Amino acid sequence: MQTRSLFSTLTATLVVFAAVACSDATAPSGSSPSAAASFEASVTPDLAPSAGEDMATDYGFMSAADLTGSGAAFTSSVAGATIAGAGVSAALITPSSTGAAVWISSACVFNSATGRFNCPPLLRGKQTYTTSYALFDINGTTQSAFNKATTASINFIVADTGETSFSSNNNTFTDTTYRLHNRTVSTLLGDTVHTWYGSGTGSVHSTRTGQITKDYVFTSVDTASAIRFRQPRDINPYPLGGTFVKNYTVVRTRQASDTTTHTATRQVVVTFNGTVNVPMTINGVAYSLNLDTHKVTKQ
Repeated sequence: MQTRSLFSTLTATLVVFAAVACSDATAPSGSSPSAAASFEASVTPDLAPSAGEDMATDYGFMSAADLTGSGAAFTSSVAGATIAGAGVSAALITPSSTGAAVWISSACVFNSATGRFNCPPLLRGKQTYTTSYALFDINGTTQSAFNKATTASINFIVADTGETSFSSNNNTFTDTTYRLHNRTVSTLLGDTVHTWYGSGTGSVHSTRTGQITKDYVFTSVDTASAIRFRQPRDINPYPLGGTFVKNYTVVRTRQASDTTTHTATRQVVVTFNGTVNVPMTINGVAYSLNLDTHKVTKQ
């Protein structure tokens, strides 16, 4: 019940956030058609770096959780990542900004009433992750412990909040994120190819400084479809295929000294291909996303 309450509360928060953004969606009467056209033209390139960061961060979770779900690293750290402390002070420590996270650990406690493991909050930089997971056998029956021979799928509910800063095209981005994801990895038995599905919601308040100061709010709903990781993961780090789709509502509340509010929508699609550089499109405009560095490059 605790996990469901978390899911409901964060979803409600995101809905309110989106509603506030939509209530300001109509530009004041003084906004000229040329200003609206200029905004429309700038939305895609302005969204691209934050969308890439968003997509690559979510890929990073699925990749690390897939590693822990393979059994070998189920209760220990991966690639040098460790969990330090216990309870609310538990912290995620990774060897680098691209290091793998361990999402299933002995610190997670099984709740027989819900059939889920509740994990202590994890800290990564300025972001906090709250995770729960449920283990299922081939018949969909919940399990109280992982068993490599019988655990067929794992469902994760992950909420992450906090701040991420990065640079792109001579601009500095400070993104404050609120994300909630429900992801399931299946086909664990046989340990040949693991397949991920799921959905989620998100909100990013992005402040861009550099050439021109801009403030954006990007709210999104997303779908992960048939994202497949081949085993063993040490020689197959990137998904063989599958798609990750985010539908964004984009609200710009500031550009330089202009505080006229504009709104647009964009669909971002990442198609995995077994390599570190994957195609990403924004309403059909082609980009490339590096899954390790999170860098987005226009094609």
